Amino acid sequence: MVKLVKASADLYQLTDIDMITRHVEKCGRTCYKSESNITPQSADKFIAGILKSGHESVIEHAHLIFELSQTKQNDAALLNCLQVVQGLNVTQNTQHNTLIVSGNMRTFRDIFRRTGIIDFNLIFQENESLSIFAQETNNTLTTFENLKLIDIQNSKHGDKHNYITAHIVCDISLYKDITRHRLCSFSIESTRYCNYSKDRFGNELVMLQPVNIKEGTPEFNLWFSCMKQIEQNYMAMAALPDVKADQLRMMLPHSTKADVIMTCSFEEWKHIFSLRCAKQAHPSVRQGMLQVLNLLYQAYPASFKNEYNQFKEDIDLFKKLTES
Repeated sequence: MVKLVKASADLYQLTDIDMITRHVEKCGRTCYKSESNITPQSADKFIAGILKSGHESVIEHAHLIFELSQTKQNDAALLNCLQVVQGLNVTQNTQHNTLIVSGNMRTFRDIFRRTGIIDFNLIFQENESLSIFAQETNNTLTTFENLKLIDIQNSKHGDKHNYITAHIVCDISLYKDITRHRLCSFSIESTRYCNYSKDRFGNELVMLQPVNIKEGTPEFNLWFSCMKQIEQNYMAMAALPDVKADQLRMMLPHSTKADVIMTCSFEEWKHIFSLRCAKQAHPSVRQGMLQVLNLLYQAYPASFKNEYNQFKEDIDLFKKLTES
């Protein structure tokens, strides 16, 4: 029997350097729906496997923030980095004549791979909480002057250097739209690897209750009848010999429930809200983004006050629809 669920959202707060590996594992296991495999000791093994496979998008959900002196040597080194990597943010602190540099773990690994600059890699090697991200090298010659790690994810240095991770329970149509935003990192439940005919998935398909089709109407009944037929055919195909999940996924509709992990800076979240909370956005996309905006306002009211006030009526309206 098709299971119906409602849209929801949650924030994954990352406030301490010792939380980074567990945070990355929690984000990454969403892809394979293997959250039940998380133990107090499982993070390093999981991350080591991710790094070995080269699928480093998962480690983009953790960010570090550095400070360094503003000198000609540092300016030249940063220019070198910016020319070859993505995801590096740089601003000036004119009061202290320093530069604030932030980026995700993949970005800092890419800096070493593509430039040979070892400074960030050395910090990883020397910090027990970050050592799993370090890459092998015999070089100890540093490039930057007075580089120091000052914070993770959130800082006092503005929206460009403040990052937050959201877990969104949505439908496939939402992430088809939202992944068009390039300055974000995503980990998404993989219909290629998840075979929903297995016991671990309850032997059923899970669909998101549509926000734009009222339950009990003729159109809802037709939609639900279609979902049940899809599930019936999915299970029948799954029972055939040698059928794989990446073949079964071809039957799944836009309404299929998806867990999406999404990380970006406050600056980018605000840009996304301006587009995806607006009335011209698709209702399911609006619903998901309004839920995230509400959570961010509750957690950081000073930062998201303007966006919340702009869309407060819509937040309240969609909240009622979700709760009804």
